[in-house]
Amino acid sequence: MNYYGLLYLDEYLVRNLLKEALIVTSSPGVMKVADQFTPKIRDIVIVSDKEMDDLITYLKLTEDDSKFVIVSLRHPVTRNAKHLVGVKDLTVEQIVAIGIYFIIPYRQIIRRFDYSSSDPATMEIMKEAP
Repeated sequence: MNYYGLLYLDEYLVRNLLKEALIVTSSPGVMKVADQFTPKIRDIVIVSDKEMDDLITYLKLTEDDSKFVIVSLRHPVTRNAKHLVGVKDLTVEQIVAIGIYFIIPYRQIIRRFDYSSSDPATMEIMKEAP
């Protein structure tokens, strides 16, 4: 999920005329690989899973029209798109690009990365890379 969130982040920023992003994540691997996806990241904040859940709950309760984008299959609780993966060949990549970032028309991004790491946090993110 984090891999595709990062992979399509730059496209999302361009389409929405945004100059940069602030990433809040509970995955340490995101901080280690994000710069390989886009230079448009202002900062990355690492929080606990509980803090992430609380932040998402707060954002959904306030229902403001801010530029917060939640890249998750299970958040907000009403989304729970995990059960959609595989239906009519729907992939996590398509759910992120089309369903979360609203990148329409959708065109798959194929990007090669030069990385070598034995770090488990990095490998958790990059395991989806072609």
